[in-house]
Amino acid sequence: MEDWLDFSETAYIEAHHILPLLSAYVNPRDFLARLVKKGELIRLKNGFFVIAKKIEKNPVPYPQIANLLYGPSYLSFEWALSYYGMIPEGVYRMTSVSLGKSKIFETPLGIFDYHGLSKARYAIGIDQKETSAGKFLIATAEKALSDLVHCKSSGLKSTKDLLVDLIEARRMEENVLKGLNKKMLKAISVAYRSRALGQLVEALNLL
Repeated sequence: MEDWLDFSETAYIEAHHILPLLSAYVNPRDFLARLVKKGELIRLKNGFFVIAKKIEKNPVPYPQIANLLYGPSYLSFEWALSYYGMIPEGVYRMTSVSLGKSKIFETPLGIFDYHGLSKARYAIGIDQKETSAGKFLIATAEKALSDLVHCKSSGLKSTKDLLVDLIEARRMEENVLKGLNKKMLKAISVAYRSRALGQLVEALNLL
């Protein structure tokens, strides 16, 4: 069974792909548990693993894992904003939106944080990107900012307060905010039926 995990083209793998290879074992799930204990497999949740030797010399495929660990989902909030260079800090928590309930996975590879959103709000403004590890779903810049404002800044009372929060507290550059697609932001605001996003559109029109 040496190198038997080499059949996987990806660093991540689900139990139902492994178990058919272990039909000769009386307790194949016990065998998987032993592989986890030996460090050959890294368990992120029941039935979802990363193959340790595949990330020894290659980057961990965090975006693809985030999509698959809990879904359907797409990357958004701070991680997506950092990806687009809209906030200066690197973000190490994988922040996503999901059609399921809000959930956090604390794993040996880091924290994967999912915020539940309704189907009508979920569907608009999702893009597909690709790295050497494969494709993944991520919010557009407008959608990521909208998710942040709708879910994490909706308690702000005025348009001015919202601008202060984005520019001073979150350190977003005015020229970056000016460059966002206002038509897309308006469409997202309508789909979300969100007062906070209405304020966002008004705020960006003031810049």
